[in-house]
Amino acid sequence: MTDAHVERLRGLQPEPRREAQAALAQAATEGVDVMVTTGLRSFAEQSRLYAQGRTTPGNIVTHAKAGQSYHNFGLAFDFVVVKNGRAIWDQNHKDWKRFVEICKAHGFDWGGNWRTFKDYPHLQGSGVPDLSELLASFPHVWRGTPARSRWRTATNLPVRNGSRDPDPDSGHGLVAQVQRLVLVDDDGYFGDVTEAAVSSFQKTHDATGARVPPGTALAPTGVVNRATFNALEAADRAADDAEAAEGGGWLSTAEIAEAIDANATGVARNWPRIARALRHAGMRSRAAKIAAAATVRVEVGSGFEPINEFGDEDYFTRMYEGREDLGNTEPGDGARYHGRGYIQLTGRANYRTYGDLLGLPLEDEPSLALQPSVAARVLVEYFAQRGVDDAARRRAWKLVRRKVNGGLNGWPLFKASVDALRVAA
Repeated sequence: MTDAHVERLRGLQPEPRREAQAALAQAATEGVDVMVTTGLRSFAEQSRLYAQGRTTPGNIVTHAKAGQSYHNFGLAFDFVVVKNGRAIWDQNHKDWKRFVEICKAHGFDWGGNWRTFKDYPHLQGSGVPDLSELLASFPHVWRGTPARSRWRTATNLPVRNGSRDPDPDSGHGLVAQVQRLVLVDDDGYFGDVTEAAVSSFQKTHDATGARVPPGTALAPTGVVNRATFNALEAADRAADDAEAAEGGGWLSTAEIAEAIDANATGVARNWPRIARALRHAGMRSRAAKIAAAATVRVEVGSGFEPINEFGDEDYFTRMYEGREDLGNTEPGDGARYHGRGYIQLTGRANYRTYGDLLGLPLEDEPSLALQPSVAARVLVEYFAQRGVDDAARRRAWKLVRRKVNGGLNGWPLFKASVDALRVAA
């Protein structure tokens, strides 16, 4: 096992990071192999975990909403014991018990001692401030330093990492507008993911918004100044104009939901993001939209939301641990890189590949694949890589299904959804 997993402690606050590193070092001298599975966790990640087993598929894994976990403030980490290159999720294993003892001596409390919801992989600092105090100090997650964790309200350009909208929840601010233009979730906080997406756009587009070869594009600063903002808007208008030239818009979200018997709220939240990703990728035909909507309906069900693959850590470990064909080379990769999104992106290698293609840190933050805007870009890039758009244009619907699924699993529902959408349109 390499030490790459220790990087997951990097986002913790200085004291718990030092103590966690010391605990790992002591464990190693005693022959206790441990892997860090989670360190700092964003509010968005926390919200998705909280939704699991409640409003999204899967088992309940936390009772903490966003801002209610010490993970959100860099004061906690999760671990798993490793034996012979495989993750051991048994809290009664002698090495598990020993590592907990070591961590307690280094100033951590163990979630396995909680009276109600026991969280056996969880360790958090002892004597840490109350969550309400932390939330007041750092209202949108700890980000490495106190200065980076306090957001600056922005109403004018430029906007950069650390900027936030006056009312992030409204979705109407300048940061949210930028986020929609770079196809990431519009939460109104300009963080690392938004910065990565802006930088990726700057590397491939010039001041007119046209896609250009490397070396002739905007400077990849990750900062949205007037030139970058104008280029983003120009690229978006060009995509809209190209779609209009091919017949314009399509069905409303309510009409899509009715046609494929899907949850209207789920379609209203997710379809505009998928449609924008299709438009920006040049997949503007009605056939491409039909293929995308029918695929999502089959892959994630009537909820029409990105989902975690069904199963728990034990199941993911049995299915994917050590799978070299998926690039799962590190202990714990099977559970960490389980299926997520609209099409169940699975395996470290695929998270790395699609992260590189999209300019997003998917390998480092696999839960990003559950963000609707990111899941939409993964879906559309998957279509591009496999020629799904071409098959849809030829109305080769069985081929579309095979290119996505590898076979014809779910074919009756897929074909019924395709037929219903063609009639509705």
